[in-house]
Amino acid sequence: MKKLAVDSKENDDLSNHRHNELTHVTQRLRRVLSKEVDVSVGHQQFLADIILEGKALLDVSRVSIWLFDNAANPTRLINYANTDWDGLISSPLPELQVTDYPIYFRTIVSGETISARNALTDSRTSEFKDGYLKPQQIAALLDTAIFQNGLAIGVVCCEGRFHPRDWLSWEVVAAELIADCCSRRLLVHELWQMQQQLTEMAFQDVLTGLKNRRYLMDYAKSEMSRHQRADRPLSLLMIDLDRFKKINDKYGHDGGDEVLKRFSDCCTNLVRAEDCVCRLGGEEFIILLPETEVASAMNVAQRLREEAAALKVAYEGQEISFTVSIGVAEVNLNMPFSKSLKAADQAVYQAKAAGRDQIKLAL
Repeated sequence: MKKLAVDSKENDDLSNHRHNELTHVTQRLRRVLSKEVDVSVGHQQFLADIILEGKALLDVSRVSIWLFDNAANPTRLINYANTDWDGLISSPLPELQVTDYPIYFRTIVSGETISARNALTDSRTSEFKDGYLKPQQIAALLDTAIFQNGLAIGVVCCEGRFHPRDWLSWEVVAAELIADCCSRRLLVHELWQMQQQLTEMAFQDVLTGLKNRRYLMDYAKSEMSRHQRADRPLSLLMIDLDRFKKINDKYGHDGGDEVLKRFSDCCTNLVRAEDCVCRLGGEEFIILLPETEVASAMNVAQRLREEAAALKVAYEGQEISFTVSIGVAEVNLNMPFSKSLKAADQAVYQAKAAGRDQIKLAL
C-alpha cells in the first residue's frame, strides 16, 4: 500500500510538472501571438517571433516553416521562414519535392505529428538521410502540420542536431501550438492580401487595367498638396478618342474594347513611371504629369497624338485606325481639381471643334 501511495504521488508530481510546463508554454505563445505585426512583409519577417520563441521553448537547433505549393494537391514543400535566416531571404527558396519524400509528405498531409527520436531510422523521416539530414547532422525531428480549413497547408519543423532525443508529451503539444500560432498569422496575411486585391480592384478599370476615376480624384488631391508645398508645377492631359461611336458601330463593342486596350498600352508606354494614366470613363482618358510645366505637357500630348494616329489595331483580320483630341491644362493648385478637369474638358471640346486630331491648351 505504501509503494502504491508513493507511485501515485510520483505520478501526480509528474502530471503537475507537465501541466505547469504546458501552461508556461501556452502563456508565452499567446503573448507572442497577441503582438501586432506587419503582415505586408515577407513570411520570414512576420513569422520570425513565433519560430524564435519555439526554438527557445523546445531547446532545439532550428525551427523552420514549410508551406505546400497547393494544399489540395501538394507537390512541393517550400521553406518560407527559418530561425537560421537573418533578414530578407532572396529567391529561390529551398524546396522539397513530394516525389523524393512520399512517406513524409503522406504523413504530414494526413495531419499526423512526427516525433522522431532518431530521424535517420524513423520510417517517416529516413527518406531524408541521403539529402536533407546528412549535411545538417540532424538527429531528431519534431514536425507537425499547419492547418487551415481542415487541410494541412504546411509544416513546422523542429530539429535537434547530433543526438537522438525522446520528445516529451508537452513538447509535442507545444509544437502543435506553434503550428496553430503560425496558422493564425498566415490567415491574417491571407486576409490582408485579399483586402489589397479588393482595394486594387476598387481603383482599377477592369477593361484596360488603368487606374479609374475614383483613384484619380484621390491621387490628384494628394499630388496637389505635395506640389503646392514644394511650389512645383502639375499638368494634366485629357484625351478623347475621335468618332469612337463609329468604331463601335462598325466593329462592335469587342472591336471598340480592343482599341481602348491598345490605346491604354500606348499611353503607359509613352509616359514616365511617375505619371498617372487613368481611364475617366468611356473613351476618355486622363494623364496627370507631376513636376511638369505646361509647355512640356504639350510636348507629351503631341507625341501621344502622333502615336495614336500611327497605331493600327488588328481585329478579326482588319486594322482599325483612329485619332485623338487632347486638352492640356496646368492644374490650379489653389482650386479644387474638378476646376482643372473642367478646363481640360473645354480644351478637348475646342480640339474637336477645330476638326479633331488636335491639341488645345486650356486658357
